[in-house]
Amino acid sequence: MALASMAVLAEAPAPDAITGFWRTEKGGAVIHVVDDRGDFVARIVWLKQPRYPADDPHGMGGQPLVDRHNPDPGKRDRPMIGLRMIKDLDYHVLDNDHARWENGRVYDPDRGKWFDCDLWLADPNHLKLRGYVGIRALGKTTTWTRVADPRPASRPDAMDQSKS
Repeated sequence: MALASMAVLAEAPAPDAITGFWRTEKGGAVIHVVDDRGDFVARIVWLKQPRYPADDPHGMGGQPLVDRHNPDPGKRDRPMIGLRMIKDLDYHVLDNDHARWENGRVYDPDRGKWFDCDLWLADPNHLKLRGYVGIRALGKTTTWTRVADPRPASRPDAMDQSKS
């Protein structure tokens, strides 16, 4: 029995297997998942369109995106870059093929709402996120793709070439 249990754990991904940079399904954002002492947290680090369009109906054309749909008026001016998107995940090994990060919360900045969520790896480079309200079966699943850190300061090719 003990050997069978060890085999299950040996094949499951490590708890930090979801850490890294993930491009959202539609490609509009990159989310950075980190392990903060066992608490998995995800924040937006890159946006394809980081500013409001010139014809923004709220008069914010050209300004950086903010959390303007947040129900708390005091949080509506928070920048989207750096905004926390996922919190409170618990790591569980379900069987020798499946591990999940469950019972978390995912924030939808387009609606200004938190939803329940579960995450799992389809493979090392594809992360599935299922968001739902109370009943998992009635939720929606999206697939994120692992990418390199998109922030210019973190890339060696982004260094100032004028000094060479």
